[in-house]
Amino acid sequence: MMTIKPRIAIVEDDSDQLHSIEEFLLDSGYPVWGAGSAESFYRRFMVKPVDVVILDIGLPGEDGLAVAALLKDKPDVAVIILSARDSLSDRLSGLRAGADRYLVKPVNLLELAANIDAVGNRLALNAMAALGAELSRQVVDVPRGHWDLALQDWVLTSPQGKPLPLTAHEFALLHRLIKVQGQAVTKRDLTDQIFGPRAQNGSERLNLLLTRLRKKAAETLAEPLPIKTLHQIGYAFTAAARLLQAESGLHEQR
Repeated sequence: MMTIKPRIAIVEDDSDQLHSIEEFLLDSGYPVWGAGSAESFYRRFMVKPVDVVILDIGLPGEDGLAVAALLKDKPDVAVIILSARDSLSDRLSGLRAGADRYLVKPVNLLELAANIDAVGNRLALNAMAALGAELSRQVVDVPRGHWDLALQDWVLTSPQGKPLPLTAHEFALLHRLIKVQGQAVTKRDLTDQIFGPRAQNGSERLNLLLTRLRKKAAETLAEPLPIKTLHQIGYAFTAAARLLQAESGLHEQR
């Protein structure tokens, strides 16, 4: 399901194993960093959060079970214990502490990657469900007005009637989001639609495009665009909107 690789932290005190796993995951396209202790992990996690933590149990100082127990209160973070301890009691202790998966060393790195993707997909599904629940709660607060996107003139009009002229890329972005209003559109889908499937640095260009568009809207319309960023998924247009068919004078409700 996920088209964006989850961010990963490896907490492992054996530097050889840490570097081996880190190198494999980097080569496989995962954003990843490592830490040799629980304390080091906590310090870096505060400034560089991740989606999946690969965790050894036998760490210096605070052990891996304590880390798993702490992360249990973070539903947007998955934990995969990777330990040489292979007894049933050890595996049960790890799962009870809050781990999503328990793998025994030595592990095939392809199997590790498959487990990462599996828990990453679960995180994405949870995020989608949370978005749906949030949008449902916001229904009563949605203003009566709506946003209009003129398909011929490339102009977005706010509920207050203020126009925002768009560039070709800005129009393509808003058209894709409004067309599936309320649903998430992945970054890969958007970059392929806007820049083409072979474009270089598509994700970075998309982030820059959206940042500039938000600033432009704030300055011109004096209100923020209702575009919600969905971590590890993409973006969604969360307000009532219509596509204006200029030639027919009709609006297509979305």
